[in-house]
Amino acid sequence: MFNAPPWSLRLAGLLMLIHLVFFLLPDALVTEYGSMLVFQPAALEAGYPYYWTLFTYALMHADWLHVGFNAALLLALGSYVERTVGGLLFLVIFALCSIGGAIAFWLVDSHGVMLGASGGVNGLMGAAAVLLYRNRDIDPRARMMMVMVCIVVTMNVLTALAGGTGVAWEAHLGGLFCGIFYGYAVLGRATPGIRR
Repeated sequence: MFNAPPWSLRLAGLLMLIHLVFFLLPDALVTEYGSMLVFQPAALEAGYPYYWTLFTYALMHADWLHVGFNAALLLALGSYVERTVGGLLFLVIFALCSIGGAIAFWLVDSHGVMLGASGGVNGLMGAAAVLLYRNRDIDPRARMMMVMVCIVVTMNVLTALAGGTGVAWEAHLGGLFCGIFYGYAVLGRATPGIRR
C-alpha cells in the first residue's frame, strides 16, 4: 500500500480528487451533477439514458471516511494486481468489476441508489486471491487472502440477511465474484510467480 505502483496511485488519487471537488461544490450543484453520476437503476428503467452510471458511481463517495477507506483498500489490493498483470489490465479489471457490482445491485435492488468504489475494490480482492493462489505453497499471502475473501463473503451475506443496513452488499459480492472470474481470465498474462 505504501509503495504502490503508478496506476493504483493515480486511481486512488482520482477518487480523492473527485470527492474533494464535490465537497467544495455548492449543495445545489452536488445534487444536480451527483444525480447523473451515482447509480440509480430506477432512472434507467424509467428511460433516462444514464448508462455511464454503471461505472461512474464507483468514482463517487458519501463522505471522507468512505472515500479514504476505499482508496486505502484499492492501494493495498490493487497494487498486487497491477504488479502482476500490468496497469492496463488492472484498470480494466477495476472497471469491469465495478460494472458487475452495479448489475448485481440492479438485479436485487432496482429502487436503490448506490455510490462508492467498493464493487471495484472487492473485484480487485477477488482477482488478487486468484493470482496469489498460484503460489499458495510458497506465498503465505495466498492463504491470508483466501481468509479475507471468506470473511468478506460472510460479512456481506450476514448484512443481506439483516436487511442490508444501508450497505450495498449486492455490489460487494457482485464485484468480488467478477474479480475471481477476471483473475482466472488474466492468469495467462500474469508475471511468473515466486520460485523455490
